Amino acid sequence: MAYSDVPTDWIPGYAATTTTITLPIESAGHFSEISSAEADASTGDIRQILFGLCHGSYESWNAIAVADRPNRMTISKSISTNVATGIATNTFTLRFENTVSGTDVADEEV
Repeated sequence: MAYSDVPTDWIPGYAATTTTITLPIESAGHFSEISSAEADASTGDIRQILFGLCHGSYESWNAIAVADRPNRMTISKSISTNVATGIATNTFTLRFENTVSGTDVADEEV
């Protein structure tokens, strides 16, 4: 997959209006860590939602050929496992280069 900054290229089923962003649960494998129960607005688990967003974003990033990846945005992931406790720790790093004002991600052409 070549790099594209179009949201629907990263998140199949993504939709937006002037006031709402919609992210489909388990959209073509994206956000597969989020179940409908975990995404429920009143009883869900924000930790699972954030993990799913980070993991899905990383998977989209990882699908881009290395030569085609943007330089002003990077996403990385590392995992460490404690065999004694059976707990894995996922660490995601999202890096963005911004304009001086800090409100916009810098264009790739800059």
